[in-house]
Amino acid sequence: MRRRITGAERRARAACLAGLVVFALPAVAPAAAGTLHSTYIDPEVLALQRVLPPPPEADSEMQRADLRAVEAAVGARTPDDERRITANLPCTLDRFTEVLGPAFTARAMPVTAALIERVFQDGELAVLAAKTAIGRPRPYTLEPDLATYGHRSDSTSYPSGHATFGHLAATVLAQLVPAKRRALFAFAVGYGANRMIAGTHFPSDLEAGRIAAAVIAEALLRDPRFQQDLGRARAEIAAAGAASAR
Repeated sequence: MRRRITGAERRARAACLAGLVVFALPAVAPAAAGTLHSTYIDPEVLALQRVLPPPPEADSEMQRADLRAVEAAVGARTPDDERRITANLPCTLDRFTEVLGPAFTARAMPVTAALIERVFQDGELAVLAAKTAIGRPRPYTLEPDLATYGHRSDSTSYPSGHATFGHLAATVLAQLVPAKRRALFAFAVGYGANRMIAGTHFPSDLEAGRIAAAVIAEALLRDPRFQQDLGRARAEIAAAGAASAR
């Protein structure tokens, strides 16, 4: 299942792929320029927009509270926050070395990294479809003078792709390293929160990302192809002696 993505979607994905470690692995088909490849799920069949709660209505008190929360987070942003925002742009296995240890990189674990890349692409396609269907404006669209940090995406806001990836990757990695389950999900919360601190997402976008990740993960876990690739990643981790990482 392939589809050509729009320029706006391509720019949104570019931010998430920044710093991606490229590795050769026959089992994974890298996304061609301008395309994402769905391996395990069909995002149109999944249709996240049918199961996600709607975002706050425009001009509602909930919407105003959402925007105030973003403004407060942006106003309290520190240089350390900005370093984390930059570090957590890539949607890759390598971002989880903070939790799992230095062995969990694309270079050291190409099979596991390829699995996470496939999971990212499946999740990103599902999120982009939902964003298009829901069409919620970004915080900086409503408040152009908002002091955002980093890239201003042309894509819409709901759900957050980074929050989705963080929780989705945490779910998959917890299957592989169950001893780190709690720490993985704690990391995922911060990974998504960076987007609000940057001024690019509302808190309700992050919550929708968490829900989206659970829906996508459930679909993945039912897929025999995913289970086969999960088994390969598990074998790679066991061979490296890294299952009890750090």
